[in-house]
Amino acid sequence: MTAPGVVSFQWRMPVDVRFGAGCAAELPDRLGERSALVMAFEPATALGWRAQWTAALGQRLRAWIEVPDGLSSMARCREFSEQVWPVLEANPGTVLIALGGGTTLDIAKLVRCRPVQARPQIDSQIDSQIDSLSGARLRTASFDRVADALRGRAPWLDLDLAPLWMVPTTAGTGSEVTRWATVWDTDFEPAQKRSFDEAFGYADCAFVDPLLTDSCPAGVTRDTALDALSHALEAIWNRHANPISDALAVSAARKVLNALPVVLQDPANAQARSALSLASLEAGFAFSQTRTALAHALSYAVTLEQGTPHGLACAMWLPAAWALAQGCDARVDGLLEQVFARQSDELGDPRDASRYPRALQVWLNSVGVSCDPASYGVLDADRRIQAALSSARGRNFIAA
Repeated sequence: MTAPGVVSFQWRMPVDVRFGAGCAAELPDRLGERSALVMAFEPATALGWRAQWTAALGQRLRAWIEVPDGLSSMARCREFSEQVWPVLEANPGTVLIALGGGTTLDIAKLVRCRPVQARPQIDSQIDSQIDSLSGARLRTASFDRVADALRGRAPWLDLDLAPLWMVPTTAGTGSEVTRWATVWDTDFEPAQKRSFDEAFGYADCAFVDPLLTDSCPAGVTRDTALDALSHALEAIWNRHANPISDALAVSAARKVLNALPVVLQDPANAQARSALSLASLEAGFAFSQTRTALAHALSYAVTLEQGTPHGLACAMWLPAAWALAQGCDARVDGLLEQVFARQSDELGDPRDASRYPRALQVWLNSVGVSCDPASYGVLDADRRIQAALSSARGRNFIAA
């Protein structure tokens, strides 16, 4: 029985996390004698990382597969399964290493899900004939079963899950410590957003190395940090929040508010970049337990329709979400005031609660974010908000 005033909650975090400048260099030693397959975002080659990792991994590297920029779509997951699954099948125990931003990490989560029956049971007399057929065709059929499960049309098959190690190169996604991924189903018109959200979706290991974010241009640095801020605030105004997620979310949000303007002015500032990476990780820990809420529910259509980067598409809705949340829960109000205390000091009477949401708008404006959805081509914001409140993520929102 829980005592009055004590919150009851559960927490599960099976990911083995390494954090710190240079920690990614430990990966080859941690790998031991196991083989590896690397799925890396495309710039890794130009940055010289492919050559470095290839030299460090040596004969243990079974394949290096580049992931061009773009949405994490069902079609791309299918395409990469045709490249990855034969390597995994031929080299049991191979560790799948995802090096990149949210797209790369999310695709890797799906591609690791190789059905046990990747090849149909056939009569041995025609086995040689089957061998002469396109292996890609056989593997495509298996991915169709993965796609059916993701679409909710069929149960998940028994899976041979490849060990998955995540190495994020941006400070914002949090995917390295969550059990889910976003997959766009472009086989439909309009495209449908599919959420991979399974207990087996967690990675085995994550290396969060702030040095890897040095390669991010200003726009990516800002938009991914906005994603981390959104994760943190969405964890606070969330029906599934708990004392640990609150503490992590407050810490993460404060770090983003303080560090992002510094990094945008001084991209080589190692201390500020490290703070953003830690903020992303803390926010990832927080929303791994709460999931996201209203701002994320509203963001996906904007990204799909307008091509707006995900972090920006979330951030543009944060003031509207806070306006709805304010006054609904004293805990939420108190935590948000803690987050924005410093930013609100110059915005009027401390007894005026409205100065805190205004502090968010002022800060967003300072990093180049408009708080008017019409600036991003959204002319029906009120209708969208009402519809989003009844969505799965919207129902996590404290004011839904």
